[in-house]
Amino acid sequence: MPSSSSSEIPGEWKRSTRDARFTVATAAILAIAVASLLFGAVLAAAGNLSALLYSGLFAVIMLLVAALGVAIRTQQRDLVRSIGTVRADGSPATEISYSRRQFSLLVALMTALTGACVIGAIHLFLGQGMSVASGLLAGFGLLGATFPVSALLGRIRRGALMLSEQGVWQRGWSFESSLTWADIAGVKAAFNGHAVILLIGYANAEWSPRYTTRLWRIDRLPPVPMIEVDCRRFDVDSHVLYDYLTCYAENADLRSELGTAAAIARAERSGAAP
Repeated sequence: MPSSSSSEIPGEWKRSTRDARFTVATAAILAIAVASLLFGAVLAAAGNLSALLYSGLFAVIMLLVAALGVAIRTQQRDLVRSIGTVRADGSPATEISYSRRQFSLLVALMTALTGACVIGAIHLFLGQGMSVASGLLAGFGLLGATFPVSALLGRIRRGALMLSEQGVWQRGWSFESSLTWADIAGVKAAFNGHAVILLIGYANAEWSPRYTTRLWRIDRLPPVPMIEVDCRRFDVDSHVLYDYLTCYAENADLRSELGTAAAIARAERSGAAP
């Protein structure tokens, strides 16, 4: 598979995803988590055991925030390890999965936030009866609980790209979208605060995007016919993913191998992320 031409890739893609600001921010979050645990331990030693519980919950939330940030900025997995063969609308297709660890950390973070609100509401209710504070925490807890429930019901999912001989189907965290190859005018590497790959559709393309959840639209559909691939959602290097998608977008004679072992072999030949 040919490597990406430097003229096609925005200069921002070449910048390190682990810059000094990110390192400092991650270190600060970890320091806050440690300080929270120490503070809770001091109060627990003085007889306030509930303080240790809440400081522990806060520390867990901070650790999950830091871990999610690191996962989003780490794309070092070989493309072939994120690829599988599935069936889409009865046809064989090659699936490129979104990051499992990112989605797992996101669900864990929302569950931890929900648990903290619910525990706080119950604690205040038992100690003071119904109050504005306990009511607000209960409301936030119930709202947050809809996120893991939506994940369990499949309305929010890990996400994937599926490539078949007919076209491209995208399942984001909270939406679905598809375009046939005939409706795709071209592929472009772009930068929107982060690396994105745009499979640009014609203005009259048959495009039927939809959100899979009303409440938690945590990723957004483009306003025009397009498959917008947010490279942060994958564990694969952005350049490798761009090359793979461009290969099939620009070579109609190769699309018959999608959904077969040949497509996986092509991904294997693409090599590991640099």
